[in-house]
Amino acid sequence: MTKRLAFSLCALAALIVCSAVAVVYSKHLTRLSYAELSRSQKAIDELEIQWSQLQIEEGTFSEHGIVERTATERLGMKLPGLEGSVMIARHPN
Repeated sequence: MTKRLAFSLCALAALIVCSAVAVVYSKHLTRLSYAELSRSQKAIDELEIQWSQLQIEEGTFSEHGIVERTATERLGMKLPGLEGSVMIARHPN
């Protein structure tokens, strides 16, 4: 019976060690996941800031006067006169 008891104690000790290793490994994976989550949250925050800045910039540049002034000053564009316009009539069905 002592051999059986010794074997049972060794098996129990092995199971305890395996359980402890599993707990440590699980804790390690949790920390890795948390670190990745933190990096992702930081990236999301940076993208939200950039999105807000782009929305403000879009609102600023979408004003008609700014667009027209930029087109004429920087790009040399102008509205076509009557000779450069073509009227397209809608064909009745």
